[in-house]
Amino acid sequence: MTEPETSALVTIIGKSMGYVLALPPLAPTDDFFGAGGDSGRAMQILSELVVRYGPDDSALAERLHEELVLAMFDDGTPEALAVVIGRY
Repeated sequence: MTEPETSALVTIIGKSMGYVLALPPLAPTDDFFGAGGDSGRAMQILSELVVRYGPDDSALAERLHEELVLAMFDDGTPEALAVVIGRY
């Protein structure tokens, strides 16, 4: 993924996070859980990201989802999630 594509994805993820939290978009380094997120809302966001940006191959899509879950709980920022998606 190129730099502009990654930057746009970070923005989209930040908007999605803000939307489910009824907040303004989260900044690239804002932590989802630090902003009031919970595991249910996290799974909602991750599922939407896999549907929107995941590979067509179901096994790869499942692997992406698993990696996003790990990333969300390790570093729940728009930037960190965009990096994971960028690998797919």
